[in-house]
Amino acid sequence: MEDKDIIKDFGEWKVPTKWDDITLKVYQEIEKYYKDKDEKFDVRDVLHILTNKTEDEINELPAEFLDTILTHLIFLTTTPDVGEPSNKIVISGETYTANITEKLKVGEYIAVDTLVKDDAHNYAAILAILFRKEGEKYDSHFENEVLEDRIKMFEEQPVVNVLPLVNFFINCYITLQTPILLSSRIEEAISLTRSNIESLHKSGEISKRSMKSAMKKLKKLEKSINSI
Repeated sequence: MEDKDIIKDFGEWKVPTKWDDITLKVYQEIEKYYKDKDEKFDVRDVLHILTNKTEDEINELPAEFLDTILTHLIFLTTTPDVGEPSNKIVISGETYTANITEKLKVGEYIAVDTLVKDDAHNYAAILAILFRKEGEKYDSHFENEVLEDRIKMFEEQPVVNVLPLVNFFINCYITLQTPILLSSRIEEAISLTRSNIESLHKSGEISKRSMKSAMKKLKKLEKSINSI
């Protein structure tokens, strides 16, 4: 068997035999399934994702045919070659690039951040937002007229071709989130310190003058954080 198994009386089953046969959409579904299930998973669920066959069709397979199919899925126990992170890909002669010369625009950041919080495995949508043709802007026109088709385009790509882009995004997102998280924690600390100072003043442990001086310093610190 190469790319297909012909199973007598059970129709034609197309079974992937290597990572190159897996699209980004299927990879997303597999990754999400394994993350949700941890180590407890049902092989029928995986077969449904990989073959698009129904649960009933899979349940009706003779055990020996199932074993034959599973031998071709051993590659799933290995890690795909992700390659070096890249901010560029050519698809059907068109070049799609992520901008590395400037920071994300507000619209891009909010769209991606919302996606990550909702479904961190929706790589196709994230790539569709960040990797665009030269001159394309992420605006209302792109969001309403282009984005849906662009997501489908990335979903259909072999996962081995787009994982370098996914790695590029992950590296950038971690770099972007680090100062944001740090800033957030500092702001929380400032807020807590302010509350403590006010409590100490109310209890008479520090004077009004000392409280005003401390509050002034906190305000300066806040301004410096907001300017980062």
